[in-house]
Amino acid sequence: MPTTMELLSAARRIIRSRTRTPEYFRAAERLTRLWLGGPLRASSALAVAAGADLSGLDWLYDEEVEAGEAAAGTLVRLTRRLQERVSGETASEHMRRLEEEGLGAEASLEEATCAILALLTTQGVATLTQRGSAGLASRWQRAWADFVGRHNLEQQRLSGLGLLLRLKPDARRRCMETLELSPEDLAPRATSFSEGVEEFLHRYGETSAGSVALLGSLPFSELPLEEVEGLLELCTGPSGLLPLMDRLLRLAQDVSFDPAEALNTGVYATAAEQRRSLLALLEQGGLSKPELDVRLRGEWVRCASHMRDELHSRVSSHGGGAGTATAATLVQALFQVLDLLVPGTWKQG
Repeated sequence: MPTTMELLSAARRIIRSRTRTPEYFRAAERLTRLWLGGPLRASSALAVAAGADLSGLDWLYDEEVEAGEAAAGTLVRLTRRLQERVSGETASEHMRRLEEEGLGAEASLEEATCAILALLTTQGVATLTQRGSAGLASRWQRAWADFVGRHNLEQQRLSGLGLLLRLKPDARRRCMETLELSPEDLAPRATSFSEGVEEFLHRYGETSAGSVALLGSLPFSELPLEEVEGLLELCTGPSGLLPLMDRLLRLAQDVSFDPAEALNTGVYATAAEQRRSLLALLEQGGLSKPELDVRLRGEWVRCASHMRDELHSRVSSHGGGAGTATAATLVQALFQVLDLLVPGTWKQG
């Protein structure tokens, strides 16, 4: 019967051998430790997996789904299956099966990702409960399931929009119904480049997976329990730190424009400025990377300054309660990570 760490190692080997380069994952681990490891005092293998290995969730949506009309149903089923692995009893049942059967080298990338999600869910609840707070364990699990679901649904929609480009009109309409996409989803409401950037981040900012990394690491923090509880409230309660952090991380990843991506901040903002549908712009192609790099860098300077002030304001509004000091440190560490992401050199891995 494999142990938790043996299952984690097996899942990690599958993910890292079939997706990105070793350099990419080394960089992901460094960034995870810089942002979360120090402020949260979370250095376990499970905490690293939440940040580094689950950063590849987008690979499942973008690279593992084949083109064609049937892909819409595949995307929906993928989102549903991933969600089951962060939802209480279903995650526990999945872990019992893994403990009986193991996770062989022939397992799929989806199965390996589901294993890590189930591991984080069950071990997160168990760790917080063992530390003496079943109530905190329950609140964390609900927040974890909520934010993983939000990330995956946004990722499903982004991948779906890219899928539509390759379909004929009738198939496109059927796929939109399957994916619950409306015609309004194909056309930005914004009418300027800057407004388009902000609209994209509000719609799809959580695809950065920052919330997945932070919440997945949180149960394994060595901070005092009241500090963990206060930080969870700051991140997911009325102060809402996590969505803002997600948007910053997503924009930082997109400042170096990637023309190979079907849809990103630069594409969306250009469609808004030209008052065109996303599909019409994508069909035309030919967006200039040098030009968009300059414009997106300008948007980064503008947005980062505003969002930094907003984050500090939200932390300060907590009034110095539990979690405030850690949140302030997290914000500081986040901007160190953002400074490393913005140049775009990490994409070479």
